[in-house]
Amino acid sequence: MVNNENFKRGTIELVVLAVLRQKDMYGYEIVKALSEKSNGNYTTPIGTLYPVLYRFVENGYISDRDEIVSKRLRKYYHLEEKGERYYRELLEEYQKNIAGVEMIIKDGDGNG
Repeated sequence: MVNNENFKRGTIELVVLAVLRQKDMYGYEIVKALSEKSNGNYTTPIGTLYPVLYRFVENGYISDRDEIVSKRLRKYYHLEEKGERYYRELLEEYQKNIAGVEMIIKDGDGNG
């Protein structure tokens, strides 16, 4: 069985920023959005998400704000302009890597 955890570790920053481009979200909402938008193919535990969010806040890629919803405190995350630039850099790098992998695979299949 294939372990896709390495792939997820390499893409979590990209996909988190991608969903935050759409709207401000709290942690569980981000995890849910990743799963829903990928038809259940991209799932990540909430415990894996929070270190990424904390690092993003520390680097100024996102900001956070507390909001009380139904008597519960929720921390919402907002994509900042610096995070938008970082997202575009990550996306460009991801697309280059995918193109390179596809060329290798095609060559390996004898189609190159």
